[in-house]
Amino acid sequence: MLRNRSRALSLGRQSHGRLDMPLILTVAALTFIGLVAVANATIDPYAGSEGTGIFSVLSRLTSNSFYWQLAWVGVGLAAIVLIQVFDYRIYGELAVYIFGFALALLVLVLFQTAGRGNVTAWFSWLGGSRSFQPSEVCKIAIILTLAKHIARYDEPIVKLKDFIPVLIHFAIPFGLVLAQDDVGTALVFLAIFLGMLFVSGLGWKIIVGLGITGATACVAIWPFLSEFRQDRVLDFLNPLRDTSGTGYQVRYSKIAVGSGQLTGKGLFQEGAISQLDFVPEKHTDFIFSVTAESVGFAGCILIVALYLALVLRLFYLSYKMQDRFGSLIIAGVASMFLFHVFENIGMTIGLMPVTGIPLPFISYGGSSMLANLAAVGLVLNVVRNQQKTVL
Repeated sequence: MLRNRSRALSLGRQSHGRLDMPLILTVAALTFIGLVAVANATIDPYAGSEGTGIFSVLSRLTSNSFYWQLAWVGVGLAAIVLIQVFDYRIYGELAVYIFGFALALLVLVLFQTAGRGNVTAWFSWLGGSRSFQPSEVCKIAIILTLAKHIARYDEPIVKLKDFIPVLIHFAIPFGLVLAQDDVGTALVFLAIFLGMLFVSGLGWKIIVGLGITGATACVAIWPFLSEFRQDRVLDFLNPLRDTSGTGYQVRYSKIAVGSGQLTGKGLFQEGAISQLDFVPEKHTDFIFSVTAESVGFAGCILIVALYLALVLRLFYLSYKMQDRFGSLIIAGVASMFLFHVFENIGMTIGLMPVTGIPLPFISYGGSSMLANLAAVGLVLNVVRNQQKTVL
């Protein structure tokens, strides 16, 4: 163990390749769109403006959300730089400590006062005016430590005795997030787990067993879900069930998306449905609705195309990696982004149940932005420290 750790530490500050520019440019474009989207969602179009151009827009912002988002982008960029200091294999050698730290955060947050939606998932700071969601950054820890755990097996996992330790590794943080009543993030953990297992390879017996277990669990847990969670599922199955109550969000979200038509109503404009506060959580979970109303179908196609390019690039990089550990890290990040995008956009247009997870790089949220950029930094680290440049 000490010999392996010494070998890993000797890799620090070594770089065998370049930064992956397609990935960097795609993330930069999405982050820029996100800053514009947050400003668009939090502006008061009827307020008096000062100055011209961008200064006119900034003078009409109704909150400090844009400035906080900009600050978190800066923190995320700093995280990317810090992650590059050491070879990613060093982080693998420290996986047990990283996993322990992640679990400690998930346990400590359970002692916090319940916040939005009766969920105990945030640490409050600045007198309660700001919050930090540890489960967001713990996603990176889970990806890293799961990759290290699965990479111990040189061949696909086909035996149950080999699969159970990996399952336990996932189940502990998954259960802690469920204990916070944060079902959305728990589903993200599940997506990461399944995506990494798929890339690593599994025996067909384990795949069948997982399918049967998952289907049985979905039926078994229904009576134990809160009435609020059950209503969300029922509203998804029957959108007209309660359009003035629990189905209110999705109803006006779809109206906002549809009102954008082909080219949208324009950014920072008066008279938008979302600007009149008909769409709740318009700068966080439902920011896609606000943006779709402003930029229309054409703008949404561009955003979806950027996400598609991001996910495809990540899976391509995962396929090209020369070691199993690095490949699994990138697969975990790709699975995380894929589920976030599919679920968030799907729920805003009524194709998925509402779970309250953000749209990567676009939704307002410091914890989410930090986690997303840190994940990108980890991928860049893996690519740079391969012996051959990945094209």
